Amino acid sequence: MTNRLKYITETTGKIIPVLKENNVTKAGIFGSFSRGDSRKNSDVDILVEIKKNISLLDFVDLKLKLESKIGRRVDLVEYGAIKPLLKKRILSEETRII
Repeated sequence: MTNRLKYITETTGKIIPVLKENNVTKAGIFGSFSRGDSRKNSDVDILVEIKKNISLLDFVDLKLKLESKIGRRVDLVEYGAIKPLLKKRILSEETRII
């Protein structure tokens, strides 16, 4: 198993319960971890689709819970908020976890 796949597998085991508890119906990892070129200080980029509308405070709380679980900074992005110019690239490198 490559380091990339090992990290994604270990990370998803920690964060999937948190995502599901927070009504996330679809999620994926993208960015440097998905591409396999992450560094020691890289953040983890996570795409989410949430079943119901949540407040900004709840969204930030989810981000903080994820960071606590994996011990790294998390960049949390909703699928619907991906900038059009970046959408194709982001979705092409996504590793779906839910």
